[in-house]
Amino acid sequence: MESRRRVRWALTRPEDHLSNNQTQSQNQSQNQPKSTTIIKYEKSSCLFCNEWFDAQTFTEHLIHCGQVLEECPNSCQVFIPRIRMRSHLKECPRSKNLHNQRLSVSMDRLDQQQSDHRLQVLEQDISTIRSVLNEEIRQRLHLITDVGNIRKQNQVVEDWTRGTDDTLGGLRRQLEEEASQRAYVAEQNQIDFQYCCNITQSLKEQVEIKLDEAQKLVNQLSIDVTFHQNQLNDNILKLEELIFENERLNRDKFFRIEEFLQQINEDIKTKLGTSDYATNKQATLDYEVKNVKNIVCETEERCDKLQNVVQDLDRSLHQTMQNLSDMENQMAMQQRLASVQNIRGHLIFRIKDYSKKLDEAKQYDTILHSAMFSNKAFGYALRLDIYLNGKGTWKGRNLIACLNVLSGEYDPLLAWPCRLQAEVIIRDQCSNLLEAQDYVKTIFVRKKSDDFIQTNQYFHIPHKVITSRNYLRNDSMFIEVRVMK
Repeated sequence: MESRRRVRWALTRPEDHLSNNQTQSQNQSQNQPKSTTIIKYEKSSCLFCNEWFDAQTFTEHLIHCGQVLEECPNSCQVFIPRIRMRSHLKECPRSKNLHNQRLSVSMDRLDQQQSDHRLQVLEQDISTIRSVLNEEIRQRLHLITDVGNIRKQNQVVEDWTRGTDDTLGGLRRQLEEEASQRAYVAEQNQIDFQYCCNITQSLKEQVEIKLDEAQKLVNQLSIDVTFHQNQLNDNILKLEELIFENERLNRDKFFRIEEFLQQINEDIKTKLGTSDYATNKQATLDYEVKNVKNIVCETEERCDKLQNVVQDLDRSLHQTMQNLSDMENQMAMQQRLASVQNIRGHLIFRIKDYSKKLDEAKQYDTILHSAMFSNKAFGYALRLDIYLNGKGTWKGRNLIACLNVLSGEYDPLLAWPCRLQAEVIIRDQCSNLLEAQDYVKTIFVRKKSDDFIQTNQYFHIPHKVITSRNYLRNDSMFIEVRVMK
């Protein structure tokens, strides 16, 4: 392998090899972009003597290396190492036939050529070194620029790292503060929850006591209502018996009057001659007839008064029964409200037997009360009151309703005055939900304090609207209440 390498290098002169290397390096430097990094090795090995040299001394070594093959100047077609050229010239067969002068001339010429060639090689080496130095300076400038950019990037990275560390430190402190605050809030919530539990327990006990009292009161009222109802029934029976007796007596009197009038007619027929007697008798008859008419009118007035009294008693009895039913419903609602039911501010009230209840409202002015609900947990106690037949000037052709704020168990813990906004919706019971069109009313509820008498804000819905579309279906209507947050 070494012989082949030497032969290959011997076929080309060292100067040509250097020039070829320089040309290749220049072509490569021209073809490569300026930003390409050139890799330079610190040491290189000589292909002739296999020794290692630095990049700076490698070119000079190739000029003076004794193992470089050169062609014999006598044209004997032999390539001899440079260090053995003199001994070869002495032993060269062609050199024996030449004169010593020619040998000396040729040697001088060879020395001259070698010196000229060395000068050219030195010039080429100097230009190569200059180009290498320029390239190295250019690479150093690029490296300095890159180093400056890297330093700037490092500075930016250090600043960002410092800012990130500060931010992380601030976030850690905030997390610690938030954790301490959450621990404090959790502790306070635990204390508040315990306090609320205690208050709820005490309120529950008070509610149970009040419910017991209300139950006793309801029982007493039921007994009183039963007693009054029995008395009313007895009075009605007595009034009916009295009316029947008065009618019987009046009928008897009418019969007597008719008999008396017949007798008078007969007497008039028999005593036509006595005109004075007939005139007196006629006056007497007129007076008695007038008295009978007065008695009949008084009896009719009494009957009318008794009938009004019976109607009033019937109405008051119905009102008392309704109040009793409302109290029972309120007690049930209080029990459900005490056990935290319907605390989302949302209610759907179903009115069954609408026609029957509308007739009762027309006859007795009844009021429908919805179930009690709350706008939130431990919030205001609310109830929807409905007048099916209207009220006041709206009576007879509109439905009147209002949202009441009732006295609740948690009123001392709530903010007063109370201001709420709600939507009252009459649901369209259409089979296709996409075609349903609900009837919506917005109302405002205000109450100054828990012991202040509330002035209700009523809203009306015409009966024509209720009977239109599918708001009323199967004699039932659904009214939805949504309290705004």
